Amino acid sequence: EQYLAALFVFAAAGSVVDMIVAAKIFMFASWFGAGISKLGRHFSPVVAAMASNTPWITSTRFKRSLYRDFPRDLRPSHVSGAMAHGLGTIVELALPVILLFSTNKWLTLAALIGMLGFHIFIISTFPLAVPLEWNVFFMFSAWFLFWLHPAGDGYAVTDMSTGWLIFAIVAAATFPILGNLRPDLVSFLPSMRQYAGNWASATWAFRGREAEEKLNTHLIKSNLNQVDQLTAAYGPEVAEIFMQKAVAWRTMHSMGRALISLLMRHTDNLDNYVIREAEFVCTTLIGWQFGDGHLHNENTIAAVQRRCNFAPGELIISWTESQPIHKNYVEYKVIDAAIGVVERGTYVVKDATEELPWLPNGPIKHTITWTRPGYVAPSDGSAYVMPEQPKVGA
Repeated sequence: EQYLAALFVFAAAGSVVDMIVAAKIFMFASWFGAGISKLGRHFSPVVAAMASNTPWITSTRFKRSLYRDFPRDLRPSHVSGAMAHGLGTIVELALPVILLFSTNKWLTLAALIGMLGFHIFIISTFPLAVPLEWNVFFMFSAWFLFWLHPAGDGYAVTDMSTGWLIFAIVAAATFPILGNLRPDLVSFLPSMRQYAGNWASATWAFRGREAEEKLNTHLIKSNLNQVDQLTAAYGPEVAEIFMQKAVAWRTMHSMGRALISLLMRHTDNLDNYVIREAEFVCTTLIGWQFGDGHLHNENTIAAVQRRCNFAPGELIISWTESQPIHKNYVEYKVIDAAIGVVERGTYVVKDATEELPWLPNGPIKHTITWTRPGYVAPSDGSAYVMPEQPKVGA
């Protein structure tokens, strides 16, 4: 989604000006679209988790300041909000506009240095599941396009031919607009929601390790289940800790709290189940995943069920869509592998972001809009036992 349009105009454009300016527009759309996607409630938790794991940030005091009251309250603090929307959102919205339209070389240089610093910071944090080479590519591309071919030297948007200008605008805007209005139709990648915290996501719950082992027994895969790979290296106890770190990381974000809330209702007791991050499951199932929940939706689950023959209640998946930009809620569905989709509904994003990651008050509020005829959720979530409170100074 980052390269194809630019490759096309480099191959097909009739002039160097059209080629260069079209590439500028595509690059602008990537930055600006990413900035727009970070305007909601999802991004501050992303920054808090990302900065907490940044290797060169060694100050314990600063890392704890990213949360409202560490370790009692792990919701993002005002510090995280300022980093997210001051150093993040505003930079991605303002500086690309300057780069695209400025004819003042010093203003362009200042904006360019700002964007280079922005990408260097992202690379330095080693964020989870980010293709860092994209940031390196954008650093070189920005210098080439906006400094070596400045708008004031005949490479402005107004210097393009009309046909290529229309093509560039339509190509750059179509998927971000459609994907943010209808995230069920477009992946978060061409929608320009990379690392915005607003992704289609899922959590798989197997009724015991025997149920999880069916994936190894009945499927031809590129590798064993991830927990088995880790067990071979570290032993079963440490392997399980690594697996649950992924679940804990997900609950630091809005959708993770919704996913676990749904499993609290659709399992008789979470303690009877092995909880797995769906992206890790997807990796071993199809050999590839890029953080897009659409790769492991009910279609993939149905294919798994045809081979593994799970009994009802043996594999339960909670699945959430991304939040549309014009709505304050997210659509979800719950899937029993043996039955199919058993429930659909919505939850308000604020209800997820305002709850603590370990859900001390039980499941977050959600509204059921459809239930499969004859299906009854096995629990109301009351069987949930609140984890022991973290100790201060731990």
